Amino acid sequence: MKSTLYYIYLAIVLILATFLSKPVSAQDTDLQRMTIMQYVVNERPVLAELLTTAGMAPTLSGSTAYTLLMPAEARLQELKGQSVEKIRAVMAMHLIKGTLAGSDFKEGSRLQTYGGATLNVCRKKDSTLLNGVQLRMTELALRNGRVYELDGVLQP
Repeated sequence: MKSTLYYIYLAIVLILATFLSKPVSAQDTDLQRMTIMQYVVNERPVLAELLTTAGMAPTLSGSTAYTLLMPAEARLQELKGQSVEKIRAVMAMHLIKGTLAGSDFKEGSRLQTYGGATLNVCRKKDSTLLNGVQLRMTELALRNGRVYELDGVLQP
């Protein structure tokens, strides 16, 4: 009786392990081969246009690691039509040299942006704010860095 029960439990554990484990999908592998700029061009056309206008496309296509903070496309629409200098200044606020993990966004941290400005990190309950703009902690790892979603646009 014990051996039958043992095999039933073992079968249940194996079935659960099969369904609960997250296999590496082809999509995850494809993303890890993409540069930040390739991802942005495929998924975020307004952001891609603004980064290109700002002259940052080559930077985000290279092998140097960066962290890109991506505002929602709707929030970026208002930047279209602005001067190149304004677009460059705003886009530079959303780029940090180096690959940042979620744990790097610690309370009181100060992060230097691509443009030389400083982002102040504030942690409140379950949210993280960068200069008052909420950061979503879902990160996406790409070949030359990581991207994170923002709820707003960081201003220079």
